[in-house]
Amino acid sequence: MAAFNLSLDPAQIEINLKPNAVFTQAYNLTNNSTGTLLLSSSVSAWLPSDNQGGVVYTDNIDSPLIFSLSNTDLKLGEDFILRAGQKKQLVLKIINPSVENKDYYLTFFISQKPFTQVQNGHQNLAKIGSHLLITTGQQSSSLSNFNVSKLNISPIIKDIFIPLTISGEITNEGQHYSHINGKLTIYKNKEIISEQALFPYTVIPTNSRLLHCVNSASEAVPCRLKIPIWPGKYQAIVTLNGNAAKYEYPLSFFVFPYTLTIFILFLFFLLTFVLKRK
Repeated sequence: MAAFNLSLDPAQIEINLKPNAVFTQAYNLTNNSTGTLLLSSSVSAWLPSDNQGGVVYTDNIDSPLIFSLSNTDLKLGEDFILRAGQKKQLVLKIINPSVENKDYYLTFFISQKPFTQVQNGHQNLAKIGSHLLITTGQQSSSLSNFNVSKLNISPIIKDIFIPLTISGEITNEGQHYSHINGKLTIYKNKEIISEQALFPYTVIPTNSRLLHCVNSASEAVPCRLKIPIWPGKYQAIVTLNGNAAKYEYPLSFFVFPYTLTIFILFLFFLLTFVLKRK
């Protein structure tokens, strides 16, 4: 069986479907492997399984939405062949016959299939997908309703030569999925010494994601205050933009030169011991 190496673009779409609306999305599928692949398409529903981006899939979509392919030569669920280096455009069509105001979380999958049925043994098959975040109804709220909890700075002993990590959990208490939009600001004597944008995770209602910041490569990284850190009292504030309530979440901490103090005391006692011996 040919090695599985597909690319599917776009990787995620977000849609607002009004009653009786029809939406089409063109996907660009490319076979980057060196062999021919037998593939099929499908749509599956999912729900988050943790606060780190894990999801659980189910074959039961449980929604009034109607899915199909607009391709003239292919239907949703039918097998098709994609040769090495070949590209194909798949057009997913979504119809919303309902007036219900609700969110649906699904994935449009392209799955590898075996060319022949193997009687003995196991074949490792793969799939690639694009997330569909769909809101149905006449209106969708533009306001978020995030809540920050478990805000903490570690390690417990905050030394000038130890980088500090700010952690927490951001929960969506609204009725629709939303994107985290905010920043982490560190103050000392009312002066800003560090400001980092929060990673814009998409969070669905009643679920949460861990607090992360954005690095120069637009990747999610732990929020950290780099060394050296001058001694004194600091304040960290998480600010959420576009939130319906509770905009700022403060946390204070104190940095003390423990390592340097212990080193100086050690040298002092060592010198005292040497002088007494002499």
